[in-house]
Amino acid sequence: MLNKSMLQNMLFVLPSLLIYGVFLLAPLLFSIWASFTAWDGTSWPVFIGVQNFVRMFSDATFWTSIANNALLLLFYTLCPIVIGLALCSFLNDTRHHVERSLLRILFFLPYIMPMAVLGVVWRWLYNPAFGPIDQLLRAIGQPQLAVAWLGDFNWALPAVGFVATWYFFGFCLVLFMAGLQRMDPSLLEAAELDGSSRRQKFMRITLPALKPEIRVALLLTVIAGIKSFDLVYVMTHGGPGTSTLVTNIYMYQQGFDLRHFGYASAVAIIGMVMVFILNGLIHLALRERR
Repeated sequence: MLNKSMLQNMLFVLPSLLIYGVFLLAPLLFSIWASFTAWDGTSWPVFIGVQNFVRMFSDATFWTSIANNALLLLFYTLCPIVIGLALCSFLNDTRHHVERSLLRILFFLPYIMPMAVLGVVWRWLYNPAFGPIDQLLRAIGQPQLAVAWLGDFNWALPAVGFVATWYFFGFCLVLFMAGLQRMDPSLLEAAELDGSSRRQKFMRITLPALKPEIRVALLLTVIAGIKSFDLVYVMTHGGPGTSTLVTNIYMYQQGFDLRHFGYASAVAIIGMVMVFILNGLIHLALRERR
């Protein structure tokens, strides 16, 4: 039976459960149900089974959005983690604590800004007519390098991905620096006395010790990469053509532009499944082995 203490604990938890249920669980369950219906947002949904999913997997545009998401994951995940690890190793060897702190703050600054705001700023920087990037390239005598970065089919996705890398690498750096602070300095000192090079110390001591932080960085950046919407939408709206179309923008277009809310819900469910699968693989690959 429930005693007084358990009832009191349940009362403390109840507000959080209500918020979770109303704003997360209920919409999720509704989206799952809506993914099996044909619904335009005004009339009553019509149950059609798995037709939305069959249509989705035979839609070339959907697979294009999946491919763009996969390419963006390189900029959201791989590049920030590699750059963060490299800078972390460099800053850790810096003897001046003031310089280390200032550089860490400077690199972390982009992460405190909303992505939509950064998207507006970088869209101006990339502007081919008056943007500082192309203006600088023309000023140094390289006008052939000045292109319409966000209007070019080949450069639009890397241009957006570069902003994502710039946004996330400071977060990865600070995370890895925090991981280094819990390391025993005697390990590196002993390796140095044994004649280990900087590369050997990093690969054999620093990198294995940072496995928990790398796992956290992977999880958060992979989720952000799969859920990418605000940065891409502000900078390119998924264009030109479908060169920067990602699954969330494809879902938005199907739901709010074409009013295919059942189909858009099916796309959202597939995105959620992708997050679960990739996170599960990351946990399996980087789990603590005893």
